[in-house]
Amino acid sequence: MFIKGFFSNSVGIMTSRILGLIRDLLTASILGAGIFSDLFFIAFKIPNLFRRIFGEGAFTQAFLPNFTNNKKKA
Repeated sequence: MFIKGFFSNSVGIMTSRILGLIRDLLTASILGAGIFSDLFFIAFKIPNLFRRIFGEGAFTQAFLPNFTNNKKKA
């Protein structure tokens, strides 16, 4: 069971990395190096910041245990 989960997780991560590389290559080939590519990457980083904070960051790790404890008490 552990090996199956390990490999499925590894395949998912590797697929995600490859698709991210393809996305970056296509973006660079379409926009090139200039002000438009800089603006695109800045605009792309703002939503990713919120995803990191709320989706996979310390906020989730701190909030969920407290939320579940309070929900059990109520």
